[in-house]
Amino acid sequence: MRRGTNPGVPNRTAFPLFFSTFGLAMKSMLVIDGSESIARLFAEIFEKRGWDVATCGDLDSAMERLAGNKPYDVILLSYRVPGTTGVQLVRLIRSFEHRRMTAVVVVTGSHEVTDEALAAGADEVLLRPINPNALIWVVDKLVT
Repeated sequence: MRRGTNPGVPNRTAFPLFFSTFGLAMKSMLVIDGSESIARLFAEIFEKRGWDVATCGDLDSAMERLAGNKPYDVILLSYRVPGTTGVQLVRLIRSFEHRRMTAVVVVTGSHEVTDEALAAGADEVLLRPINPNALIWVVDKLVT
């Protein structure tokens, strides 16, 4: 047996199309957070897991992305976004016909908004500080 081969496992170079990610749907996420550094941190967590992640930091850029046709599997948003609140954003997201089934996760520093965010249509509410593993688990649960 040649070194580096595994019996019973096809050689990737011999069958490259079977192992290609071409044609597989990449999961996508929109992160809406007033803090660019927090939005970038959340984006990096999911980009490392193979996600396509877009970020925005205020109501106007969020409106532009949400009104667009790009599909998102998950929208992760902060309760504090310049020009609006997380609850108002959840209502806005749910008002778009093409976003009604998109999973929405709200991140907040106060448990007092949990019920209101869920009533507005959020699928999950996470309290800061965020454990990255808990965030990944919640998002994976929503998209599988």
